[in-house]
This record gives sequence, structure tokens and C-alpha cells, in this order.
Amino acid sequence: MNHCTSGPGSPADQRKGVACYSVGVLAFVLVVVGCQSPLGPREPNEMLRQSVENTVQRELASLPEANTRLETTQQPSETEHALEQRRQELDALGPYSRTQRDRYDLGVDLTGADQQELAINLESAIRSSVVSNLPVQRARLEPAITEAQVVVAEAAFDAIFFASGRFSRTDQPQTTPIIMGIPVGTPVTGRETQRYETGIRQPLRSGGELSISTDLTRSENRTPGLGLAPDPAYSSAVRLSLSQPLLRGFGSDVNTASIRLARTENRRSVEQLRSDLLNLVNNVESAYWSLVFAWHDLAILQWLVDQGTGVRDVLEARQEFDTRLAQFADAVATVEQRKANVIRARRELRLRSDQLKALINDPELTVGSEVLLRPVDAMVAAPISYNLRDALTTAISNRPEVRQAVLAIDDASVRQLLADNSRLPILNLSAELAYFGLDDSSSGSYSNLNDGDFVDYAIGLSFEMPIGNRAAEAEYRAARLRRSSTVIGYRQAVQNIVLDVKAALRDVITNFELIQATRSFRVAQAENLRALLAEEETMAGLTPEFLDLKLRRQEGLANARQQELLALVQYDQSVATLYRALGIGLSMNRIDIEIVDENGSPTGE
Repeated sequence: MNHCTSGPGSPADQRKGVACYSVGVLAFVLVVVGCQSPLGPREPNEMLRQSVENTVQRELASLPEANTRLETTQQPSETEHALEQRRQELDALGPYSRTQRDRYDLGVDLTGADQQELAINLESAIRSSVVSNLPVQRARLEPAITEAQVVVAEAAFDAIFFASGRFSRTDQPQTTPIIMGIPVGTPVTGRETQRYETGIRQPLRSGGELSISTDLTRSENRTPGLGLAPDPAYSSAVRLSLSQPLLRGFGSDVNTASIRLARTENRRSVEQLRSDLLNLVNNVESAYWSLVFAWHDLAILQWLVDQGTGVRDVLEARQEFDTRLAQFADAVATVEQRKANVIRARRELRLRSDQLKALINDPELTVGSEVLLRPVDAMVAAPISYNLRDALTTAISNRPEVRQAVLAIDDASVRQLLADNSRLPILNLSAELAYFGLDDSSSGSYSNLNDGDFVDYAIGLSFEMPIGNRAAEAEYRAARLRRSSTVIGYRQAVQNIVLDVKAALRDVITNFELIQATRSFRVAQAENLRALLAEEETMAGLTPEFLDLKLRRQEGLANARQQELLALVQYDQSVATLYRALGIGLSMNRIDIEIVDENGSPTGE
């Protein structure tokens, strides 16, 4: 076993001492390269952290700390109170009965067949869309893609095994020296060489590369008149080499930046998926309630046609009595207009159904199918409680946009670190240590190598610095500005979320109040029509003027009912929008995010 020694000795011992010294230098360098910066630790950016925290505090500063919760309310209606005794009769007056929906004249579908219907509830629509919606299916693959990119970035530091082999044959003429008229040497040189090399290279997180390799070369002399010993000759070598940047490109924080950037991109893709799912759930709920309204609207318009037809028939029968032609023609035009509105409502109903089917993307209920979706869930008008400060805090904590903004700041900080390091000069260290052996056999060559009598070593430094260094300085300034831009982007994201939450909350409050107002309006219109119908029963005759008034009262009640239903639909839609604005739309529907790989298999979030 060889030991490192110092002091005088044989040339072989001196070579061993130098070799051991070189190994020590390499070991020292390998310890040093674990540091993160050649110029000492960097100070944390306290101002950046404080700026991010102040952004949230500034938006919440004017709101009270009290935990008092408010509740959506409705103003009492004097009209409903006055008509309370006849409320049941008034509610039954008009197109409100569910049994009337069975009498819809939907016509034929695009295939010419009778229109088929399929009942669906909101929960199944949401869950089917989360699983099958095409844009979301694509978005679910993105985190798996970026996760693979993280592995790619980490694999940059995997050890590399290499091997090579080469055969060469030399047969070349050469000049021959002549001394005192006597040729020295041979005019031809020839040999055969076989060389094999194998080893391992290990990229280091410090930015350098360490490699260890061995090579074996077999040389056989083919030069006429020239003898060599040994022949054939086997020369072997074991080499240990290190290359390491000491300034630019130095340190694990710089060289693992690509891993951090890849992980940030992976987290960003997960947050984008969460954002897409939040929007999808909101869109499905909105489409579902729009379809509910389309069915009710068709019922209202069909009721108007039925009622108008009855009035028109009465006027037609009274043409020879007291109805002028213009009065009858006006009734006919009114009925025809109502029929046209029914046709438009049918088209709107089918459009809303197809839009919901596209969001759901159920394999058994494709957009190409002509099946018409029939919602079975009734609209809900339950009040909700709220606290503005809690709502804003919840939204800022849960919205994907905030998390994406934070990730953008982290991404920009990493890129600024890289730009800062690029300002440094290039100062690279290279070191190599090699042991050699020679014999007439491969085993003998390696045996001689183990004796350690022949050692080469080399240590070198290379330096490079652009005069002025303008490009690197400009890139660093740009990186700093980009990070400042991401901080502003974070503030803007918080501000947009505050606006979003407040707007959604106001919509909920307003639409809840509108439910009461439009209901009172509908009750008043129903009383208006009821009074006219009561007068109709006591009148001896039906004048054209009375019947025209009856048509107008029917339209007034239908319009009031449309407004009431629209208020109910918009309230349910605004509640869904509020859940999206708060970032809790997924948890409210008990939806968990699942990431899939390229084979469609789940990998977890």
C-alpha cells in the first residue's frame, strides 16, 4: 500500500509525494465547491418580503376586526302582505304548474325524429364535467408534463458512464536524416494501435465536473528495420480529473437554479389546473341555471300563445257583432308574435342544452346527440351570511392567482440570482492526476500501474473578463426590473381579487333583494289579471277593448314571471360566482385535484 510522505527520498518517492499532494488539493477543492457563493452569503431581501406582506395588509386595513357576520336580506313587501289571503290563488295563476311542462311542443330534432329528453341534476353535471371536460383533461396533463421536466432538470447531475474504442494503422513515408553520408533511421513508419477507454463523469452541483477513467492502449510496431521493446506494448492509465468554475457558474444555488425553475413551473401548472377547475365549476353551474331558465321561459311563452289563442277565437266569433276587422287583426298579430317568440325560445333551449353538454362532455351524452337535457333541480333562494374581511382573507389565501403571483416572484428571484452570478469574471480551475503503466501484456501493464512509479499531474487556472462587462450588467438590471414587475403583479393580483370578491358579494346581495322585488311585482301583476278575470265573469258581454286589455294583462304577468325567474337564476349563478371568487368552489363541491401521467394514470397533486 502506498503512503504519502514528505522530505528527501528517491525520485519515485518524490513523485509519489507530489501525487499525494495533488490528491489533497483535489479533495480540498471538492469540499470548497459545496459552498453556495464565491463571494460570501447573500443578504435576504427583507424589503421584498415586507412589500408582499404590506400588499395584503393595505387592502384589509380599513376593514373592522370584528367577527360580526351579516346576512342577505329582503325588504318586506306591502303588496304581498295586502294580498296574503289570496296568495295561493295568485301563485296558481299563470304558467307555474310543473305539469304544464309535459305539454311542451318541442317539435322534431335535427334528425327529423321526435325530441328526446334526459333528466340531469346539478351535482352529476359538475362531477361529469370535472372528469370529462376536454380543456380540463388537457390541463390535468400539464402538471405531469412539468413534473417530468423537474426530473429532467435533476438528471443533469446524474453520473455518466462512458466508453470508447479505436483502432488505427499507420503506414506512412517519412524523411530520413543523413549524417556524414550515412542514413539514420528508416524512411517508413508503421504501427497498429488499439485504444480502449472507460470511466464515469459526475457533474457537481457546484458547477464543476469530476471524472475518473482508465484506458488501455495496445501498440504493435510495423516499421521495417526498427525494433521496440516491448513489442507489442500495452500501456495503461488511470486518470482523475476535475474542472470547477470558481467565480461565474460557481455554487449549488446557481447550478440548481434550473431545478428550482422547473419545480416552480410544476407548481404553477397545478395552480393553473385549480384555476381552470374553479372556472369550469362556475361555468357549469351558470349553464345549468341558464338551461333551467330556458325551460321556464319556454313554458311562459307557450302559455301566452295558449291564452292569446283563446282571446283571438273569441274576437273571431264576435266579428259580426261588435268586433272591427282591425281589432281582430291586432289579436291575430299578437298571437303570431307570441308563436314566433316560442320558436326563438325552442332554439335558445336547445342551444343552452348543447352548451351544457359541451361542458359536461359525457361519453354517453355527446354534443352531437340530439337528446335535450332537462334539469331537475329547483332554484334556491336561501340567504347566506358573510363577513367582508373574512371573505377577502379567504380569497387571498385560496385563489390560484395569488399563488401563481408568488411563484412568479420566486421565479424572477432565481433568474436575478443567475444574472447576478453572470456579472462575475470567469475563473476556472482544472486539475488532473494520472497513473501510468507499461508492459508486454495488459495484466502486466496494470500491475506496473499499481506500483505508482509513473505519475502525471496538472493544475491550471483560466481567467476571462469582458472589458466593461456591459452585457452582463444590463442583463442583471433587466432581471431586477423583472422581479420588481412580478411584485407589482402580485399587488395587482391581490387588488383584482378584492374587486372580484366585492363585485361577487354585491351581486349576491342585489340578486337576493331582486327575488323579493320581482316576486312582489309578479304577485301584483297576477292580482291585476285576476281582477280582470273576475270582472269578465260578471260582465254581460266581452267587448273588443276588454279582450285587448286582457291580452296586455297576460303579457304583463308573463313578463313579471320572467323577471322573477331570472332573479332566482341570477342569484344562484351569483352564489356560484362568489364561491369561485373566494377560491372555494372546488371544496364546496367536494372536488379534489388529481394529476395524471402520460398514460392517464393518477400521480397525485
